[in-house]
Amino acid sequence: MCAWLIAILLFFTPVLLHAQSLQGWGIYFGNTAIPNSKFSIHHELQLRDYKMLGDHQQTLLRFGLQYRANKAINVTMGYAYVYTENEGSPNLPFSENRIYQEALIQHNWDILRFRHRVRTEERFMRSSLRGRARYCLFLDVPLTQSKMMKGGTYLALYNEVFVNVFAGGADAFDRNRLYGGLGYKLLDNLGIQLGYMRQHIGNNAGTNNLLLSLHHQLKL
Repeated sequence: MCAWLIAILLFFTPVLLHAQSLQGWGIYFGNTAIPNSKFSIHHELQLRDYKMLGDHQQTLLRFGLQYRANKAINVTMGYAYVYTENEGSPNLPFSENRIYQEALIQHNWDILRFRHRVRTEERFMRSSLRGRARYCLFLDVPLTQSKMMKGGTYLALYNEVFVNVFAGGADAFDRNRLYGGLGYKLLDNLGIQLGYMRQHIGNNAGTNNLLLSLHHQLKL
C-alpha cells in the first residue's frame, strides 16, 4: 500500500501543480453476478464537480443487465439518469434519460489486458431525442503482479471517442476523453483508482479532471 501511495505522488505531481483548474469526479462502478446464470447487474454512480468540490456539475446513475456470451464478450442493455447543473449561478438544472446498449470485448497479450467497448445511447433531453455512439479502448498494465489480485498495483489507460449519430444538426464529433491512472486492488473483487483525464467537448478548450473511482465485483 505504501508503494502505491508513493507511485501516486510521483505520477500526479505535475497534475496537482495545476489543481486550481481541476474538475473532480467521484465514481462507483459495481457489477453483481446472478448465481447459476450468465447474467449480472451493472450499477454505477458518478458525481462530477466543476471544481474539486463545491460547484456541482452532474450526477449520473446507470443500471444495466449484462450477459456474458463467452469468456471474451459481454453485452449489456440498460438505463441511465443524468442530472446536470450549469457552472456558477444560476445553475439552471436539467435532466436527461438514456437507454443504452453496449458490447465489451476483452483479450490479453502477455500480462497486458485490453478491452474494447462499443456503446450506443438514445438520449431523451427535454423535448428532443438525440443519438450517440461511443468507442473506448482500455489498457490495464499490472505493475506488481502478473494477475491483478489483492495487493496488486496497476496502470490504467483509456481513450474514448463520442460521435453524434442524430442530434438535430450538431457536429458529428461530440467529445474525446483521454485517461491515465494508477490502481490498487484492496481485495480480489475491489479496486481503487486515482487518475487524470483530459476531456475535449466539441470545439471548446479541453478540461482537466481528477478521477477517484471504486471498482467492485459482487455476487448475490
